[in-house]
Amino acid sequence: MEQMDNLTPAEIRQKQFTIVRKGYDPAEVKAFLEQLAEALAASKQENDTLRADLERQQGELQEFKKREQLLKDTLINAQQVIEAMKANAQKEAELLIHEAEIKAEKLLQEAFARQGKVRTDIDELKRLKVTLAAQVRGILETHQRLLAEIEAAE
Repeated sequence: MEQMDNLTPAEIRQKQFTIVRKGYDPAEVKAFLEQLAEALAASKQENDTLRADLERQQGELQEFKKREQLLKDTLINAQQVIEAMKANAQKEAELLIHEAEIKAEKLLQEAFARQGKVRTDIDELKRLKVTLAAQVRGILETHQRLLAEIEAAE
């Protein structure tokens, strides 16, 4: 007996039975086999259509899965880029702050150095003033003695 899975409508239509006495009506058997062959052909056609649809849908599903993975990868990459940008911005901000602090410290040191020099200059000028005043007094005293001597000699 043939396998039913591989049975084709044409094989059903061409099937011959042995005629025996008191057997089935050949016309009735032939009609039934024709109906069975048509039902099998329709089932195979529907099966083929469903299989083609399934393959098409599986292909579409695979394409959607690829797109989904691509979107996920893109989102992950975008998040990584954003995180890297944030980290770089943070580092850059910290660097700018550090540089500004260094510049401010340098300016303060320069200001303190200038202040020290100005104080030194002021102290030096005060000493010069005292020295100059003493010299002027000395000159004035010398001139006063000379005048006194000149007046006494007259």
